[in-house]
Amino acid sequence: MIKSSIAVVFAACAFLTACAAKTIVLPQLPDGALPDTEVTTNILLRVDAERLEVFSLKLEIEGTSAESEVLVAVGHDADEDGDLSFEETAFVFGCDCGERYLVNHRTGQVFTGMGDTVAINHRYFDPAWNLAKVVKRGEGAVGETITEVVENKRFSIRIR
Repeated sequence: MIKSSIAVVFAACAFLTACAAKTIVLPQLPDGALPDTEVTTNILLRVDAERLEVFSLKLEIEGTSAESEVLVAVGHDADEDGDLSFEETAFVFGCDCGERYLVNHRTGQVFTGMGDTVAINHRYFDPAWNLAKVVKRGEGAVGETITEVVENKRFSIRIR
């Protein structure tokens, strides 16, 4: 009986050793065709709402691939961390794979087929908006520039 128990233990150890030496190869996902890059910049907004007639955002997409997305989110940085979070966003204006869109986060409305500029009349501008977040996702070199242009009674941000 003891000899058979030793034989069983020896066989089990040999089996476990063989299993431990076995290499398990897990299937790998193929490499993506596009590098998954993201560039983010926050822009502080200081707008005199009393003097404002029009708040406009213009996206000038030059040298950006058709697979890229560029967006500008505007809202109120409630926690004052310098980064506009999804919960703090009032609206997003962007271009995804060549299609321009506008999303109102408060109402959930999505508008597509937009031009390269969105203009917000002073009646709809919320004086609490104090931060804009620019995000670029997709492929291509990181070389985007952000230009702020302040005109008389107009506030304009042009994203290139």
